[in-house]
Amino acid sequence: MHLSSIYLQTIQTKMDKLANNLANSVTPGFKQQLLSLEESYDAQDRANSVAQYGGLPLTNNPVLQDNLHVGRRFDFSPGTLTGTGNSLDMAIAGEGFFQVRTENGELGYTRAGVFSVDSAGNLVNNLGMLLEPPVTIPANATNVHVEENGTIRGFLKTSEDDGVDYADYYYYADDEDLADGLITFGRIPLYRFANPDGLALAGNNIFLPTEASGQAIEGTAGENGYGLIKGSTLERSNTDLVTTMTALIQMQRAYQFNLKIIRSEDEMSNIAIGMRG
Repeated sequence: MHLSSIYLQTIQTKMDKLANNLANSVTPGFKQQLLSLEESYDAQDRANSVAQYGGLPLTNNPVLQDNLHVGRRFDFSPGTLTGTGNSLDMAIAGEGFFQVRTENGELGYTRAGVFSVDSAGNLVNNLGMLLEPPVTIPANATNVHVEENGTIRGFLKTSEDDGVDYADYYYYADDEDLADGLITFGRIPLYRFANPDGLALAGNNIFLPTEASGQAIEGTAGENGYGLIKGSTLERSNTDLVTTMTALIQMQRAYQFNLKIIRSEDEMSNIAIGMRG
């Protein structure tokens, strides 16, 4: 493939990622995608760069894509935290991901903490994916809140006429909980990765582990470097609108400029062929 065509392909990919970042500028927990450009076409240099920053395992296998895609793949810098008033909304202040069960049964990881209770009382995200490990909150729970270490607590209204046997639900409580009437419904762990840039984006703000990222490492919010879980709060997208718009315009102009160069080369080649004929 002509080097100019490879460069155009890279610019097009960059524009697609920038457009996606703009489209998700108001998506909670969204992390903008990155794409660095490298003027070196040496395959071994690219292989080392990709292996170092994520995208391919640390092996001697050749680069899978013959283009200029190297470097960091995602910007995991934190977004602004915003209060929502919804007690089940959660944001991670610091490192970590929530773990959810995707539609095809895989374990996925996300920073988007838009959670609610489904018809069975299970905590699910805004796409209906079950939070893992599961947390169940009964219909008669009140004043439900999330503590910074991921513990979910609340009170239970008692009624003999609601027709629900709440003994079917399992809760655990310490002596302090029992003293003030609080019930612990569950605790939400957080997860980290040795190389988060190696994660695969599955869409819908969900990341999947790969050989390059390593397996998820479970931890407790607020301990051993894991972030705190802020209840009634969401993390905003970390897309910088001004920077992204500027970069998109630059990429569009670069694409147009290189396209003109290719067309000029084709015209000169046609003229040269015609003169020799």
